[in-house]
Amino acid sequence: MIFEMLDTGEQNARTAKELARIIGTDRRSISLLVESERRAGKPICASCDSKTPGYYIPATREEMERYCRRLQHRAGEIFKTRAACIETLDSLPAE
Repeated sequence: MIFEMLDTGEQNARTAKELARIIGTDRRSISLLVESERRAGKPICASCDSKTPGYYIPATREEMERYCRRLQHRAGEIFKTRAACIETLDSLPAE
């Protein structure tokens, strides 16, 4: 559903807001649909730190690799935050 609405190349990314408006839903639902399609094997990348934020189909293998590296970095940052939260548990009173 979402895959068919996307253009190829990061420079042609479509925002979640735009996609939500087109299909009449909210941005959170777009995120869930994108994740579902990715897990089903659709190559959908996202850019949030470029001049063209949004979802797109990678034009090249390098675009997909770059997106995978971004995911790896985000996963590492989430892991660090999780570790800090677990350490904080020690300073909280037990119930």
